[in-house]
Amino acid sequence: MLDKELQVKFSPMNDVHENEIALLKELLKAIDEDNSINEKFDIFFEDVKNHFSFEEKLMEQYNFFAKIPHKMEHDRMIRELIEIKNANLNKEQLKEYFEEYFIPWLENHIKTIDTVTAGYFDMAGATI
Repeated sequence: MLDKELQVKFSPMNDVHENEIALLKELLKAIDEDNSINEKFDIFFEDVKNHFSFEEKLMEQYNFFAKIPHKMEHDRMIRELIEIKNANLNKEQLKEYFEEYFIPWLENHIKTIDTVTAGYFDMAGATI
């Protein structure tokens, strides 16, 4: 279950975030153990793309007022993850990226724009 501070008002988004965090933990474990890092990265990256696509479809469907900046932030992160994947970082650098940058970014993203988005979906009576 997500920490209370990362829960938003639209439960399907909580489910998506919870799954992503679980896959991120698996990736970090793979990095620590130096085992199946590329495979776990690919699984995590596919989940991130699905997560963003899920939110973007709902933003479009319910005409969310801030869909363009929200999608721009998603697009920026996808480009960054592609760069990280292609940079052939060693495991220490990869772990540092996720712990020092991605996790704080994700937490901030959930606490800010995703919280606003989820509140909008909740008020609009959104369903999946």
